[in-house]
Amino acid sequence: MKRLLLSLLVLGLVLLVASLPSAKADDVFTNADVRGPYGFSFDGAIVGVGPVAAVGFFVADGNGNLTDGVRTLSVNASVLHQTFTCTYTVHSNGTGSVVCSIITGGTGTERFAFVLIDKRREAPFIGTDPGVVVRGVAVKQ
Repeated sequence: MKRLLLSLLVLGLVLLVASLPSAKADDVFTNADVRGPYGFSFDGAIVGVGPVAAVGFFVADGNGNLTDGVRTLSVNASVLHQTFTCTYTVHSNGTGSVVCSIITGGTGTERFAFVLIDKRREAPFIGTDPGVVVRGVAVKQ
């Protein structure tokens, strides 16, 4: 009887320990977590200019670069078709930052902050340049 109770106690402890959350290698985020094609949209405003909204696409290489970036951007009801490239950094906690250079359809540099969610398939983001109040989400295709 004691042996049976001891066996059940050990089995119960094993099951309890197995059900506890544990740190896994995939709990640490890296640039490689952002790889492949993404669609995105954002909206907001630019102080002193007006409302802004965009939809677009890019490809992430998993090494900190966004390529093949295209977007249709509406700024105060004027529509622009733009291409861009970016560099990005993912921190171990899943937050990150992006710096983008507009190539055609305008010029300039834009900065964003993001966080990876939904098993690394989505990245809500906000603009971090002064006077830019935009928020959006990029979703892996």
